Amino acid sequence: MPLELTPLTADAFDDWREATRARLVSLRQESGMHVGDDAVSHVDAVLDELLPAGHDTETSLILTIDDGDARIGTVWLAANNGVLFIVDLAFATEPSGRQLDGLLDELTTLARRQQVGRLSVALHSSDTAGRGFVEGRGFEVASIQMLLEPLPSRAAQPSDGAFVVEPMTPERFASFAAASEAAFAEDLVASGRYSAEDAVVESHRQMELELPDGIDSEGQELFTAHVDGIEVGVLWIGVRRRGGRPHGFILDIEVAEDQRRKGYGRDLMLAAEREAARLGADSIGLHVFGFNASAIRLYESLGYRRVEERFLLTV
Repeated sequence: MPLELTPLTADAFDDWREATRARLVSLRQESGMHVGDDAVSHVDAVLDELLPAGHDTETSLILTIDDGDARIGTVWLAANNGVLFIVDLAFATEPSGRQLDGLLDELTTLARRQQVGRLSVALHSSDTAGRGFVEGRGFEVASIQMLLEPLPSRAAQPSDGAFVVEPMTPERFASFAAASEAAFAEDLVASGRYSAEDAVVESHRQMELELPDGIDSEGQELFTAHVDGIEVGVLWIGVRRRGGRPHGFILDIEVAEDQRRKGYGRDLMLAAEREAARLGADSIGLHVFGFNASAIRLYESLGYRRVEERFLLTV
């Protein structure tokens, strides 16, 4: 007998919201994505943004998952840009493989009925049940949030003694900003999350959000790396707050195309650690697209761990 997905009733919404809030806070804290009250404030902001009208929010769909007479969980859905997002998937008991297969069948049918081409779900490293759902069912990693905490104490010796990282000049910033925005749009398309047109809009939106005052934007540190006077790469670090302390976030890191495979990517990452420490941070994070396997290997070799992964499935 197939699983049955049924809209959550209005009288059950408050209990569902309270349980979902507690679950999402716990997942963020356990994975290390957020710490302490940071997780609480982040989850509250997400709930307020995605459920502004509570149960009657038209852009969200909350469904109960029933297997015969047994309620095995709930799934919270939202659709945008041709993608059906699984905002949260919660199970009351550990689901069987048959139940997970049945759930995917039902969600795929729903997506096709809504003329949506892809399913997307973001999972924290501590969400074992959610990972059981995506594993072995055709999902691919679209993007990864990674964290290095605490910053390690290591001798940061570059591969070339002439490797120097300096603050970016205003003259260099103009071409950097244009290239960074264009490259990020291309990565958004390559990740499968956006169309070419939507990627351009999203990349510009994020650039404006991070750099409202250009190179003088507060909390933004931009650098160029040189070897013997030749530029070999760029580094952009945003200063965030994590548990009440400064936290570095690598917003862009790029080795010049004709300077690759010389170890400069690792040198830039070590420079990012030094700059984060100089700014008073004891942690540093980054986002990487799933297709960038070489970068992921580098980050993990330096001790970064995955705290959240977004998966995509074409239906």
